[in-house]
Amino acid sequence: MMGMPRTPLRVLAAGAVTALALTACGGPAPDGDAYKWGVNSELSGVMSPFGATAADGVAAYVDQVNANGGINGHKIELKTLDNAGDQSRAAANATQLATVDKVNAIFGNALSANCSAAQPVVERYEIPQACLSVAEPGPYAFNLGPDLAQGADPLFASARKLAGKADPKVAFAHLNTLTGIALAKSVKEKAGAAGVTVATSQQIDLKSTDVSGPVARIVASQPDAVLLSNTSTGLLNILKGVRAAGLKAPVIWLDGTGQIGALAQTTDNDLHALSVWQLVDPASTQADAKEFISAITPKLKKGMSATALNDGQFVGGYVTARAFGEAMKTCGHPCSGAKLKTELEKTRLSLPGLVSSFSYTADDHYPYENWYLYDVKGTSTSLLETLPASGS
Repeated sequence: MMGMPRTPLRVLAAGAVTALALTACGGPAPDGDAYKWGVNSELSGVMSPFGATAADGVAAYVDQVNANGGINGHKIELKTLDNAGDQSRAAANATQLATVDKVNAIFGNALSANCSAAQPVVERYEIPQACLSVAEPGPYAFNLGPDLAQGADPLFASARKLAGKADPKVAFAHLNTLTGIALAKSVKEKAGAAGVTVATSQQIDLKSTDVSGPVARIVASQPDAVLLSNTSTGLLNILKGVRAAGLKAPVIWLDGTGQIGALAQTTDNDLHALSVWQLVDPASTQADAKEFISAITPKLKKGMSATALNDGQFVGGYVTARAFGEAMKTCGHPCSGAKLKTELEKTRLSLPGLVSSFSYTADDHYPYENWYLYDVKGTSTSLLETLPASGS
């Protein structure tokens, strides 16, 4: 479902809201001189919980920056379009944002297929596009969410740790999305060298509600650990099924949806989740985490809690927008998409309490350097280990 290519950037860390706001020399500019950004995301349909939270994360950053004077004295004008999970709409939206709205940055696309559909447009008009799921590398494609193709190594490391074995037998299930299939390929290719035996590998349709077949095959394989890449709803259905069948092996979830907050629905004693950003503590005293909480609070529909803060792509959208803002600060005004791309590829962020390192480079547009393994029991989470991303 989410994340996958390799093409990063490097952005300088921003500390307090004033630095984050990137205020300008010389006072606010007229509204007509605003920077223009676009959101092209799944705001309706089955993927809306993911597309909408990413969009909210971007909007939260924009609101926070605008309230503090904008970037270099220029506010950001944000145009938001719903692609409803449809590839043709994703491409049409990208065209509108590029030609009518004249944006120089686009965020969204929870589905890798939608990101790929918009890619020829953003390349033609030279507009950096940050997608939640990226299946195909491109000069203007930047990751907003995790690269699932890099998930095999952290999944195997987690299985070894939680099963207490150097050579665990695992059952693996994944979605039939482009990024899910890329993860499956990586799992198959890397298992032997990692000392892991994949007893069964199950592909599940994104829209399927019946997981009885995969559950039966997972249980029959009697694994030491179960590795799942699915939406939170799919995960919970499989978890319920394997536990009802008596399988007690640890379950490890990795997915680009970022809906760890949704796991509060279960109090399973052996459920674990991998994330590319840290789970945010509402009581955090770290400056960057506090800035994020302040920015996102107006977007929370269920009130402030650890579950609400970490339920979706709020952090990914916010952090990515912040990286784009830092790049625009050095880009100046006006900032073309091509020039913004160059600045993004020199951008590095360090945001304690959110992500320890977030950076794009000219060679790699994937910004996350770590995976964080959490133990999850209802609303209670605890960090077990920080694992390096593949190739970092």
